[in-house]
This record gives sequence, structure tokens and C-alpha cells, in this order.
Amino acid sequence: MNRIPLLLILTFFSLTTLSIGQTQVGNNNIPNKLRVFIDGCDRRDGGCDMDFIRTEITAVDFYLDNQTADVFLLINDNRSGGGGRQYQLLFIGQQNIHAGRTDTLYVNNKQTDTDFEVREKLTRYIKLGLAPYVAKTAAGENIEINMKTGSGILDDEIQESVDPWNYWVFNVGGDANLEIEELSRDINIGGEFNVNRITDEWKISLTGRIDERLRRTIQKVPRVDGNGNPVFDEDGNQFIDEVENSFDVSEFGFSHQLVKSISPQWSYGYDVAGRQNTRFNYQFQTSFRPGVEYNFFPESVQNSRFLRINYGVEVRNNRYVEETISGVTEETRVLHSLRLSLGLNQRWGNLEVGYRIRNYLDDFSSWSTGLNISAQVRVTGNFSFFVRAEGNYVKDQIYLASGDFTEQDILSGRVTLPSAYTVDTRFGFNYRFGSNLNNFVNRRFFGRANFVGND
Repeated sequence: MNRIPLLLILTFFSLTTLSIGQTQVGNNNIPNKLRVFIDGCDRRDGGCDMDFIRTEITAVDFYLDNQTADVFLLINDNRSGGGGRQYQLLFIGQQNIHAGRTDTLYVNNKQTDTDFEVREKLTRYIKLGLAPYVAKTAAGENIEINMKTGSGILDDEIQESVDPWNYWVFNVGGDANLEIEELSRDINIGGEFNVNRITDEWKISLTGRIDERLRRTIQKVPRVDGNGNPVFDEDGNQFIDEVENSFDVSEFGFSHQLVKSISPQWSYGYDVAGRQNTRFNYQFQTSFRPGVEYNFFPESVQNSRFLRINYGVEVRNNRYVEETISGVTEETRVLHSLRLSLGLNQRWGNLEVGYRIRNYLDDFSSWSTGLNISAQVRVTGNFSFFVRAEGNYVKDQIYLASGDFTEQDILSGRVTLPSAYTVDTRFGFNYRFGSNLNNFVNRRFFGRANFVGND
């Protein structure tokens, strides 16, 4: 009878001792490595190189699943003054002792920095941001941090404060495309230039673009006589004639913008533009649009989110290639427009939404409105989907040419047909499975040195 209480007492103390021991082990047994998930490098140019990051940072484990990672690193970027780029690094702790810990770092790069210089500086800042988290792992015991600054840093700051170009940036580019098939040939030639100056208070830009599309098609048409009867050769085969058609679609345009900031949220400015677009029946169009804009979020957080509303009045002068359905070859019209844009870069993905409505002031029945949305949603680190859609309800196609058009005019895209609405969508998903670790870099046989045909 006395054995039962004794066994209960011994069992109680053994369980208590075990729980105490487990608690002590849990408090002292720090993880070996920090688990890190990085999002944003897939949207960057050459500056954000995941292979380089994984090679330079070996004290952590890089995971492909955001839900199992200790730290979620979101990389956003935005074009800065002088044509450079600013990266925003959001460090978000989400597991164990790191849960709730957040930090934000900014990396500024000059327009003249090479991809190598950008990725080296970006990786260095990623190391700085991860240091407090790595310090609480076993891998942190073997890490040395050099707190000395380079001797050239002060000189770099002095050079940046006195810019010999006065923040003006110039870009010139060109492109060409050639497509040849048995019965058609397309030649597309284009060129562009851009001049801009961006500071905290002013934004000035001038852009020009020219495109020329030369299309040649060959139609095989059965030969018929004057009565519409087929014409045969001596073997009884109908003659087939080749009819050649040539089309030239030219586009040219320029734009100038000037914006003045008057507060962290308010700004005003104007846009001046001109273009030639034969497909839309414009021999030449010029426009001038003054406007005012309000940003609901301060500029300091525009990398991760923005919400802007813009209103402006626009004066357009249109000179048409062919007489329009209204019976004019030239006209000047005034319209006003309201634009709203929202952008978010968050842990779950990124979202951009834009809305526009406009109408002509002399004819309120001529109006159009449109909505566009672009989203990439990460369900898990293994599964994500994206969608891009744009829809416009159109009741202001004043540029439409009158008269009849041939089938070739329509198929070649030389003319635009009347339409009450336009919709353009694209969507897809991506799913991966297998190992969740993403630490290793192996670029052997990257790409193909020799190939035949198209893959």
C-alpha cells in the first residue's frame, strides 16, 4: 500500500527534473545557422545577383520557402536622382527568438556604378542587416566584423556633393529586329534618347523615340480569267500568281516633363508631347498638359508603397493622315483627366493598380476610362502566381479614319478599327518542389555555346 504513493512522488520529481533539464537545454541550445529567405532579386537587373550573395554569405542557410525561414528579406528598388538606383532592404524576423524584430536599410548607388560595384555594395549591406540575427546562432561565434571604414569614403562623399554634370544624365540607345518567313518579311528599326535631371525639388526629362516597321508579304492567288473562271496550264493545273504587298508603319514621338515638389506630398508640373503614329491616323499630334499631384505616402517609403492622385487639363492639336469619321483633317481639342495609382511591395508579393478617366471638355459624350492591375502573389515559397490585366472602355476614338479598308490594311495593323472596349490580360503560376535549401552555386555549362534552330 505504501509503494503507490512512493512511486507517484518519484514519478513527479523525475518529470519535474526532466522538464527543467529540457528548459535549460532549450535556452542554451542556440540554432546552428540562421534560415534566410530573400525576395526581390528576380525583379532586379544585374545589381542583385543571388549567386554572388550566396557565395559571399555562407554563415546562413538560404531557404526557398518563406514560411520556414527565420528572417524574411524583401528587396525593393527605385530610380534615384542622377540616374542611379536606391535599394530598400526590409529585414523581417518571423521565427523563434527573431519573431517581431524588423529593420530597414537603404543602399544608394550612382548612375555610373557598374553591376559589380552595385552587387558588392548591396551584398555588404545585406551582411550588415543580417549581423544582429546571425549573432544569436552558433555560426556567429566564428564571424569577425571589421568596423573600420575605408580611407576613400570621405573623398567619395566630397566628390558626390560637387557634381560636374549638375545631376544631368544622358542616355542614347537603338534596336532592330528582323523576321523572315517564306511568305513574309518584317523589319523593325528603333532608336531613342533620354535626358533627365532629378533632385529632391525638381524633375526634368526629355525623351524621344522613333520606330519604323517595314512589312512585305506575298500572297499566292489562283489565276482566273475575265469571267472569273480558273486558268489552267497544259497539265491541267491551275496557275498560281504571287502578289506582293508592302506596308510601312512609322511611329515617332517625343516628350518633355517638368515637375516641382512643393511639399513631401504635393507637386505640380507639366507634360509636353508630340507623336506621329500612322496606325492611329496621326500625321502628327502635339499636346500640353499641366497638372497637380498628391502623394498619400511620404517619399521616404515610396520603395515599399505609394498612392498618388493626379489631375490635369490637356490641350491637343491633331493633324490626321486621312479624313476622320467627323470629316476633319486637323483639329484642336481640350480634355481633362484624373489618374490614380497604387503600388505595394510586401512580404506576400507586389501589387500595382492604376485607374484613369478622361473626357473632352467640348463634348462630354467623348470619354474613356481604364483600369490596369499587375500582381504577383506568393502563396508559399514553393507556389506563386501572377496576373496582369488592363481594360479600357472607349468612347473617344476621334482619330478613326473614314472610308473602306482592305483586308491587308487590317491584318498588317496599318489602321485601327472602331471598338467600344479593349482588354489585355496575362496570368500564370509557378510551383516548385524538392529540396528547400538554396545555398549552392554551380554555373557549369551555363548556356549553350553551339545550337541549331530555336529552342
